[in-house]
Amino acid sequence: MKAALPATTRRASLAPQALLIGSLVVASASTALFLATAQSRDTSRFENQVQATQDRIFAHLSSDIALLRGAAGLFAASTSVTREEFRIYVERLDLRRYDPGLQGLGFAARIPASEQEHWLEQARADGLPSFHIWPAGARDEYYAILYLEPQDARNEAALGFDMFTEPKRREAMERAWMTGEPALSGRVVLKQEIDKDQQAGFLLYVPVYRGGNIPPTEDQRREELEGFVYSPFRAEDLFTGIFPPTHSPRILFRVYDGTEAQAGQLLYDSASAEGEPPPSTPRFVRTSRLEIAGQPWTLVFASSPSFERTLLSPWVPTVGGAGVLLSLMVYAVARSQFIGRQRAEASEAERAQLLTREKAAHAEAEAQRTYLHEVFMTAPAVIGIFRGPEHVFEFANAAYQKVLGNRELLGRPLSEALPDLAPEILAVADTVYQTGQPHSDQEVRIPLAYSAGQREEKYWNLIWQPRRNTAGQVDGVLLYAFEVTEQVLARKLVEASREEARRSAEQLQTITDTLPALVAYVDAQQYYRFANRAYETWFGRKPQEVVGKTIQEFVGEKIYARFQEPILRALAGETVRFEGELPRKDGQKLFIQSSYIPERDEHGQVRGFVVLAFDITERKQAEEAVRNAVRLRDEFLSVASHELKTPLTPLSLKLQTLARDAAAQPDSAFVLKVRTSVEAGLKQLKRLSDLIGDLLDVSRITSGQMKLYWEPVDFAAVVREVATRLEPEAARAESRLMLELPAEVPGRSDRMRLEQVAENLLTNAIKYGAGKPIHVRLEASPERIAFTVKDEGIGIAPENQARIFERFERAVSERNYGGLGLGLYITRTIVEALGGTIRVKSEPGQGACFTVELPREPAVS
Repeated sequence: MKAALPATTRRASLAPQALLIGSLVVASASTALFLATAQSRDTSRFENQVQATQDRIFAHLSSDIALLRGAAGLFAASTSVTREEFRIYVERLDLRRYDPGLQGLGFAARIPASEQEHWLEQARADGLPSFHIWPAGARDEYYAILYLEPQDARNEAALGFDMFTEPKRREAMERAWMTGEPALSGRVVLKQEIDKDQQAGFLLYVPVYRGGNIPPTEDQRREELEGFVYSPFRAEDLFTGIFPPTHSPRILFRVYDGTEAQAGQLLYDSASAEGEPPPSTPRFVRTSRLEIAGQPWTLVFASSPSFERTLLSPWVPTVGGAGVLLSLMVYAVARSQFIGRQRAEASEAERAQLLTREKAAHAEAEAQRTYLHEVFMTAPAVIGIFRGPEHVFEFANAAYQKVLGNRELLGRPLSEALPDLAPEILAVADTVYQTGQPHSDQEVRIPLAYSAGQREEKYWNLIWQPRRNTAGQVDGVLLYAFEVTEQVLARKLVEASREEARRSAEQLQTITDTLPALVAYVDAQQYYRFANRAYETWFGRKPQEVVGKTIQEFVGEKIYARFQEPILRALAGETVRFEGELPRKDGQKLFIQSSYIPERDEHGQVRGFVVLAFDITERKQAEEAVRNAVRLRDEFLSVASHELKTPLTPLSLKLQTLARDAAAQPDSAFVLKVRTSVEAGLKQLKRLSDLIGDLLDVSRITSGQMKLYWEPVDFAAVVREVATRLEPEAARAESRLMLELPAEVPGRSDRMRLEQVAENLLTNAIKYGAGKPIHVRLEASPERIAFTVKDEGIGIAPENQARIFERFERAVSERNYGGLGLGLYITRTIVEALGGTIRVKSEPGQGACFTVELPREPAVS
């Protein structure tokens, strides 16, 4: 029976098991750490590619939106843009070079049906003899493509197309129209698709309004629309332009129109474009939403086969298995040594057996070394061991061999095996060998003839480690290299996207610098973030001197106090339009018409506002000159009227006396001779007196000196008296006055002015309706009266009916009908002063009907 083992021996016997457990724990922890690191790195790489791809799409389309805003600014800055001016403008943009994928830049006009022929004639006169609006059919309005540049076979096929007839285009156009903002359409087939190679497409619209500014209300925007600046896009051409072969993403993606990834709404599939079949089950898939100009897109991203071949995650089982095997081998060696030692201590006879087992242990260690060699050979990193100062290849793993195209390496110096290696790399190896200090470099660019046999540029993270012998002296160098080309290229792609955004900003600067207006952007803290060249032209300050300053710093406290109220309103979300005054760089006054247009973020919060200002100094000066001229004219009329009226009174008395004397001797030869002349003189004297009276009334009206004297009146009696007074004149014109008047209509008004209104209307009816009856009618309600004068004369054209109520305006020839064009102006002014209204209804050749409505009592003030 064997003696029991001492406690120390029993504890020692547990050492191999403890070592095995510890090794397995370390291997498990290392595997878990490798797994977490690999998954994190792989996920991060995929997410970086997704974000970079999405940012590049958004940046490119934002640049296209800015391009269309600039084109809309061209129409806003000009009363009319000709086809040739538009062609030159688009030609200067060089779209084929700077914006591949953009099919063109065009303008669609809003054409009322009544103006269709005018627009067709103008287009044909511009060199398009076959231009027509299609599809055919009668509509109230047409929204036809008038301009589309550059002119090629595809774009010519779309000219004249009424885009409002297609539902998806119409929805986007109405959205842009009603909001005043850019709008993207849904998926369509462009009219430019004239061959078999048809692509999905979409269109981007920016509305253009009369006057250049965006009207503040939806009703005003509906009324003031002139048309749309727009661009058609062929989806495959667009995304091929955004992602050329030099900037192709390392992942696959699809773009769908709408909020769902439906096959019928597919705009673009990068797998089809690149000819690379997608994996049946991608390791990474992500769906995201992107909104462009109010239109949602759904983007589905997936990892590509080439991307998945570079992942670290598939190496996790290999690393874990290697750790378990190493743990088992360490356990086997420890257990073997323990048993050998135990037996050696137990018996000299077993010493030979122990030696044999030690040899077996050495063999096992060699096997472990061989296994470790295999692990190094299959590791995903590049590992190399160099011997001596010449850096002779002693070991190069499979990754090293694969990267270098299986060159002959072992036993050869580094400089001989890789003669095209940059000298600075060899210098690092020399330094590590000579100093014994480790060295590392990040993202080193190493141009070399790699596995493809052609010289390529790849990026590496390098770790150099000195190797020492048993005496502690450096006898070689170890190299660990990890390729980071994808990460570097991804970062450079992001940097390129930023550079493209910068170029887009420069393009926006160039476009706005050409506009005859001041354009700026101010953030919520009132700092200038953008300014065009007008600041230098007007104020002598370059745009870069303005950007970064607050409005108060730029204009000063006094001027800022005048502009603070509209600034705060704009930052509160209100579109503000106003006129103001600023000092120019030469000290002269600058009058400006400004619009502050707020910009909101995706949550509706105001981020800042756009400043759009026009120089209206010349207009203000012209208005002031006109006001002065009108004032001088009115002063002249007032003085001249009084001066002319003074000699008319004695002359009138003399002629009346002569007429009475003639009436007393009707048969005398002298009376027979001068009677006709006296009557003509009295008639012309009355006409001159009436004209002077009209001029005096105009003078009183314009100077605000016309006064009303309210008194009790019978409206029916006043009209009847005026008609009786004018019956002789109507009889001479062979017109009969047909009166429809109540017995009496009592009220309160200015009797003299009321008679003047009735006399002016009846006199006009007699003048322009001669030879036909004239209908005079008075109707009364408890509060108001309606006085109507209707003739059957020459009538008034619709386009003249509004202006005949203005000063010195006439709807007929002065040669055929005399007068100064003041009667209806004075009539309208009196009626409005009495609290009433006047209107006319007429057609040429059908006579005219004037209606005056007046209150029976003055309004209580």
